[in-house]
Amino acid sequence: MRRGEQHPDRAISDRSAGAGALAVEDRLADDARADNGHYSSDVVGGRRGLPGGGLHIYLTGDLLHPPMVPDPAIWSDGRLWKRGAALHTLQIGELAELTAGEHVLDIGGGLGGPARLLARHFGVHVTSVTNSAAHAATSRRINATRPLRDGSVTVVLGDCQRALPGGPFGAALSVNMLYQVKDHRALYERVFRSLAPGGRFVVDDWMLTSLATDEDVAELVTHFQFPHFGRTHTIEDDLMAAGFLPAETFTDLGHVARGPMADHFERQMWDYFAPQVISDWPGDPVAAPGRPAYGRLMIEQFVAAVNTTIRLYAQRRMTYRRILVRKP
Repeated sequence: MRRGEQHPDRAISDRSAGAGALAVEDRLADDARADNGHYSSDVVGGRRGLPGGGLHIYLTGDLLHPPMVPDPAIWSDGRLWKRGAALHTLQIGELAELTAGEHVLDIGGGLGGPARLLARHFGVHVTSVTNSAAHAATSRRINATRPLRDGSVTVVLGDCQRALPGGPFGAALSVNMLYQVKDHRALYERVFRSLAPGGRFVVDDWMLTSLATDEDVAELVTHFQFPHFGRTHTIEDDLMAAGFLPAETFTDLGHVARGPMADHFERQMWDYFAPQVISDWPGDPVAAPGRPAYGRLMIEQFVAAVNTTIRLYAQRRMTYRRILVRKP
């Protein structure tokens, strides 16, 4: 897995011997061939050198997840959102007890920003799995140009709903991606098999509570496409059914969304980010038809989407959880 030991395009599952490991590698290769172009048409990220990142690259760079930290100073200054997202990532690494030299599985790795940060900060070797060829290509390109000191990142193009690299890994992470996974319990079973005995698994995600309705899910799908959100009242049962011990840590960060995020999100989007985005992508579909993207329209749609979640957070129909479980 270390850089220099193998080409970064190869899955680290080839470290494992035996027919089982070969079967996993074959399945991952099948997944790569079956990539459906997820994020491949992203001209917005491409303009900024991060194809696959979309509008999010203006907000948090290559990290692609919100800065769920309870710090009003960060939320009230868009310049600090990337720093907040990095702090969020490091808190996950600390909870996962990452140690130098350890092998870590990052499921749904996106552009690889969290994996690179963890590799650089903790000196770990991260295998980052994504089902997007666009994300994989961008991540590999960045990995080849940024030194990670004692850590490394290997990118695997594959579908976590079908197979995961065999490991064994000392820790696994899943951040902001459950809503795209239809069968959570099956995913947890695959993570369990990939971990070494005593391995830690951190799930960090927005989740629906028992108060959420079918109408809430339908509204979320209109903004975010996928309906498979984690559920606060079933996730521990699903993790334990996969073989994990009862949760060691349950951290609820819903107060971040109900507090500083709700207070500052929309104003920062319009005051800080909108001028940049609109400058890069001027016009509108009526006055300038045929352009690949329109800045104001992107901001309007994104604000509407996130405001939907903020309302659900305020109504306690949604929250944000960070969970640590361990393999016996």
